[in-house]
Amino acid sequence: MSSSALLRLEALRKCNTDPNWVNADLHRLLYKTDLYVVAYEKIKSAPGNMTPGTDGVTLDGFSMDVIDDIVAALRDESFQFKPTRREFIPKANGKMRPLGIPSPRDKIVQEVIHMTLEAIYDSPKGPTFRNCSHGFRPGRGTHTALREFRTKWPGVAWIIEGDIKSCFDEIDHHVLVSLLKKRISDDRFISLIWKALRAGYLWRKEPRGSFIGTPQGSVASPILADIYLHELDLFVEGLQQKYEKGSKRKDSPEYHQVNYRRQRALKRSGGIMTPEIRALTKQLRSLPSMDTFDPGFVRVKYIRYADDWIVGVTGPRSLAEQIKDDIQAFLWDVLKLQLSQEKTVITHAKTEEAFFLGTRLQVGSVNSNPLVTHCHNEQRHYRRRCTGWSPLMRAPIKKLVERLHQKGFCDGEGVARSKTNWVCLEVKHVIELFNSTNWGLLNYYRFADNFASMRHIQYILHLSLAKALAHKLRKPVKQLFCEHGRNLVFSWKDSEGKDRNAFFKANSDWTRNPTAFLTGREHPDPLETHVRFRTRSRLGHPCIICEATVGVQMHHVRHIRKVGGKPVGGFAWLMRLQNRKQVPVCQECHRKIHRGEYDGLRLADLAYRVGP
Repeated sequence: MSSSALLRLEALRKCNTDPNWVNADLHRLLYKTDLYVVAYEKIKSAPGNMTPGTDGVTLDGFSMDVIDDIVAALRDESFQFKPTRREFIPKANGKMRPLGIPSPRDKIVQEVIHMTLEAIYDSPKGPTFRNCSHGFRPGRGTHTALREFRTKWPGVAWIIEGDIKSCFDEIDHHVLVSLLKKRISDDRFISLIWKALRAGYLWRKEPRGSFIGTPQGSVASPILADIYLHELDLFVEGLQQKYEKGSKRKDSPEYHQVNYRRQRALKRSGGIMTPEIRALTKQLRSLPSMDTFDPGFVRVKYIRYADDWIVGVTGPRSLAEQIKDDIQAFLWDVLKLQLSQEKTVITHAKTEEAFFLGTRLQVGSVNSNPLVTHCHNEQRHYRRRCTGWSPLMRAPIKKLVERLHQKGFCDGEGVARSKTNWVCLEVKHVIELFNSTNWGLLNYYRFADNFASMRHIQYILHLSLAKALAHKLRKPVKQLFCEHGRNLVFSWKDSEGKDRNAFFKANSDWTRNPTAFLTGREHPDPLETHVRFRTRSRLGHPCIICEATVGVQMHHVRHIRKVGGKPVGGFAWLMRLQNRKQVPVCQECHRKIHRGEYDGLRLADLAYRVGP
């Protein structure tokens, strides 16, 4: 299989380190089957790909013949995206979010579009996107955005919390395409994006047009939204250049007065620490050495994650209000988006809290301790002076309890109760689900300054697990703890006779670690990932059962280790033994698998095994 398409992507990445580079003939990339193999490998294992679109087709049965049909349709420009199936999922605020479920064939093409646009706008050799943008980008996420607040926002006086009304649903297609044309000079590629944007959706079996917005659920929508909101990043960058002034703050007169008095007292006492000197030293450590209200020093900070953004202002409130008005006017006049006046608020960073990416944010506090413990590289701990203007980040315990209530772990008062919809599962699976829920929250908020308060969340989940197991086993909770210990240890022997156990993995380290962000792992180069996907693909391999080479397609299952539901059996059991959710089979064997005629096969009966 040729790798010319991946080499072309590498050339695109190099050329687009120049932000003024205009790309032509991109449609030729769409004729490379290599890219569709990579696109298939990237999305094939998501359980949602076994959810049928409006055409009733899933990713089961995908083959090289399907790729050839897609390429042929793109060559003669007859390819059309099918309308998405409209579903609604609940949001954290209780409202419903519309979600479009495209057909698998459309997902493959959207992934190819996504890879091409990523090579243009987000090349690791020199991305067009700014460092302030953290959403839907390789190697970035919520923790990189929060880490930027922790490390680069000390001394901020005002925080503007931005909220754009239905951002993804209100993106103007004409504005988006005009932005794409700045970097793409290929009418056929632009026409394909137009088709994706205007595909529409089915609502109660009736087709509806989509004349505005990018469908949430589309593989290409995230990067299209980033391209759209990149203009906001550039605008705020201009505001920073416009309003920022001063190279550094002036010295604090009060600090230097106290320091002068301390030096005079030390001179009089001959270096002996007297009560007066100790009092002056304590007062000195509580004061900033610079004037925190210096009108000649102004700074503007900015962080964006998808359509959520915050602006920090070191300066007067009037400047924060001006910046808010400037952004509101820009969004409406240029991007055709509306800023929510009710949800876009300006908070005083020292006396109030902002809320961003599930975290309560503050810059210092009135009663902050002037001496704090600072962690460096998770090894060296030392004490440093803090005068009340360092960023503080806290987990929203009340909101988390409300969320647990919505999910059925506790009542409205935070009293744990049995998670009834998990009672039907096996004991080990119930414990695994509770452990993943607990550690998902603990790992996310490990950086929080109030991390010790997460004990309450763990306590609710621990007791909820006990009540769920008591419900399942029909035993009192007290008896369950007596029989299985505090951590609810359950032991058994597996099919090979080995001893196995499952228990509630409770956290015991509640020390504050303000630098514990999940950003330390290196993100692989996207092109290297694409090459690995291409070389490891099983598309086009002979049938795993009869070794036929004609008409081979991929047999898919949604899960091979699904926690809950019916136990894995039949041919899916063989796939589980090979740790594969997709295997190549010919059309005839594929039909027999679905009819259950191969449920009694063993690994030894297969022509060959498919490696991981």
